[in-house]
Order: sequence, then structure tokens, then C-alpha cells
Amino acid sequence: MKRIIFFLIVFSTSFLSCHKDNDSVPALSGVDYFPAVIGSYKIYDVHLIEYSNDTIDSTFQMKEVIQDTFYYNNTVVYELYRFYRSDNTQPWPDQPDSVWTFTTDRNQITIQESSVNFIRLSFPLSSGKVWDGNTRNTYLRDDYMASTYASPSTVSNIYYPETCNIVEEKSKNLVYKDYRNRVYAKDIGLIYKHAEYIAYNTSPSLIGQDIIDYGSIREETLIEYGKP
Repeated sequence: MKRIIFFLIVFSTSFLSCHKDNDSVPALSGVDYFPAVIGSYKIYDVHLIEYSNDTIDSTFQMKEVIQDTFYYNNTVVYELYRFYRSDNTQPWPDQPDSVWTFTTDRNQITIQESSVNFIRLSFPLSSGKVWDGNTRNTYLRDDYMASTYASPSTVSNIYYPETCNIVEEKSKNLVYKDYRNRVYAKDIGLIYKHAEYIAYNTSPSLIGQDIIDYGSIREETLIEYGKP
């Protein structure tokens, strides 16, 4: 009996030692597609088309800066300052047009946009992964899907070797069209955004002809980024 107990102790100690030395906790894939570095910035060319009684087609630039952090409920919250200007001949304003916040806890990127929380990324990322982007708000379920992961993309003639395309919505019927997707690049973050919501005229004589009643199409394309 003593020999058996001695053998079990030696075996258990050896097994645990090997397990500890050889195994490590794997890193969550995809976290480097949204680097959170204070002082980093991104500048986007924005193309916005607004449909109502008149069609307004405009272009401008937007800059996002991770300005600072603070703690809320034991969670690090990042402040995202957003600035606008008409074109690159104009200076950026001294004060931001708006301030969004985001967190990186719970293995996800949650961005508070105009006081509404959206889960933009969920880790670990992989091609085909699906999650509810509205889990942390009161809206109806909205499944986001990583249609590609770690795949090359070219955006505005710039080649990115590793990107992830998140399809947030792709639906169309006789009443509306809702297409939304975002493309993230490894070690950079968001490089492209497309948000299109169109409501069609549903008059009996016009339904099914895709005649726009109101809505908007917005594209954001990264043109410059940097870190401190």
C-alpha cells in the first residue's frame, strides 16, 4: 500500500509539473484588431448621402482620438473624441463634436455611440462567428457575423494583409434596405465602414420599384492613422 501511494504522489507531481510547463492560456484571437492606445488617432474620408424631400450628397473628414481613460464600476472606460472638418484645407476644431466611450472587458469591444451600447467585436474572433450586437442595449436582437477573418483586403488602394469583415446587417425587402458592415485591420482598427438604411415608397402604384422615400448611405474610409 505504501508503494502504491508513493507511486501516485510521484506520478501526480510529474504530471502537474509537465502540464504547467508545457501548457499556456491561449490569447484571445482578434484583440489586435482593435488596439486601444491612449493618444492614437484615425482620420477618415466620409461620404454621406441623405434622402428626404431633397437628396443631399456631402463629403467631409472625421478624426477619432483615444483621448483618455477613467474607471467606472471597476472597468476601464476609454474616451473617444470625434472631430469633423469640411476638407483637409481646414484646421481641426479645438473641441470635439462628440465624445463616445468604449470598453474592452467581457472579451468584447463595447462602444457607446450617442448613449447606446453596441458590441462591435466579440473575442475570440473567427470566420463565421456570430454574436448579438445589441446584447447591452434595449434594441431587438441583431446578429453580427465575422464573414472573413485574417484575410487580406484592399481599401481605397491601400493593401492590408490581415483584416476582418463584420457584417452587421444585410437585409432587403419591399419596404426597406439595411446593409451595414465594418472592416477592421490587424494592429490598426477600423479601416472601413458602410451603413445604408433606405426606406422605399410603399404606395400601391410604386411598391416594389425601389423608389426611395427617405434614408441615408454613409461610408467612412481610413486615410491616416498614428500612435504616440
